[in-house]
Amino acid sequence: MTTLLPSLVPSLFPSLADIEAARQRIAPYIPITPLSVATSISETLGRTVSFKWDNKLRTGSFKERGALNFLLSMDPQARSKGVIAASAGNHALGVSFHANRLNVPCHLVMPVNAPLVKVESCRAFGAKITLHGTLSDSITHAKEIAQKEGITYLPPFDHLFTVCGQGVAGLELLEQDSNFDSVIIPIGGGGYAAGIATAIKAKRPDVFVLGVCSEWALGARNHVGPHTHPIPPSTIADGIAVKTIGAVTGPILDQHLDSLVAVSERSIAKAIIKLLEHEHVVVEGAGAAGFAALLDGYLPDKYKKPVVMICGSNIDMNLLSRLIEHDMAERGRMLRVNISLPDRPGMLHTISGIIAAEGANILQVHHDRFYAQVPGHVDITVVMEVRDRAHGGEIVAELQRAGLPTSLGA
Repeated sequence: MTTLLPSLVPSLFPSLADIEAARQRIAPYIPITPLSVATSISETLGRTVSFKWDNKLRTGSFKERGALNFLLSMDPQARSKGVIAASAGNHALGVSFHANRLNVPCHLVMPVNAPLVKVESCRAFGAKITLHGTLSDSITHAKEIAQKEGITYLPPFDHLFTVCGQGVAGLELLEQDSNFDSVIIPIGGGGYAAGIATAIKAKRPDVFVLGVCSEWALGARNHVGPHTHPIPPSTIADGIAVKTIGAVTGPILDQHLDSLVAVSERSIAKAIIKLLEHEHVVVEGAGAAGFAALLDGYLPDKYKKPVVMICGSNIDMNLLSRLIEHDMAERGRMLRVNISLPDRPGMLHTISGIIAAEGANILQVHHDRFYAQVPGHVDITVVMEVRDRAHGGEIVAELQRAGLPTSLGA
């Protein structure tokens, strides 16, 4: 039989005492994460904006607190048999890291498309790794293994031990700042928000709690039946890409959230870049969701001292690079032009000379002879880095003055 831990009391919500007990349990293992005021962002938004940096834990995510509290709450005999979890990333990292520290055998079932860097990090923490299907398939398979081998399945969010562990972040916040009037929390399955909101409302019921999910998650929850398209919808906020709020966490959120909003992929991407630019911190999509909601104006105007919970930093570097380039293009820092010119020696030298003289940096050049608009010509697409939109306009004008048909790239 599987060793499934019972909920504390399924019909009751976690109390402040439960969360304080969790803090005592995990305190020797997990440091308090920093809280800081974002000066330039505060000036721009006309609010005193603070960030709680839960991305600063060892594995780059808040998930550690809940995983560790669960492990420490287990019966020693159950712990000696080991645990199993299913995750594509942050939960797996948190479980494997702390299981390794506590000498608890750890088995992780991860989807076949889980990022290789996360798979290898979990393996380095001593976890046994099984790659299996999608995330949903992984969860089902992990529970089957737990049942068969008599080990404990450690859920990512939907258990009160997990919720109480995540609530420690709320206790930390209350002691770090007595003057905030609102808190903005990303929501996937709801464990993080349920724990933090419980702690804060117990001591400061006046604080406005804003929960933030992604539009992807909202769409997934409203979608009935399987997706029939060959390419399923994806999201850059994979850390909160959860299709259902938990059975345990849902009622807690219903009681303690003052508002729940959904933010777009575009808003999340902009929030990631703003945090990189103004706070010099790399944050993953889920970690930036709360800030995206603030930028989009979802926090009521009367709340002037918000704290935004930054829950993780485990973003793929290739994705981050693409987001930076996209942001540069949107702000006119990158320029793409199409130039049609005779296909003869020296023409590319002429173009590059004009661009260099104007102080731009060429990033890409693409030649197209097969589909050139004029026979005997070549269409060239040039992507370059410029100072701003005005600078880009000057370069286009200079190319045209040189007799080169030039248009902005689509």
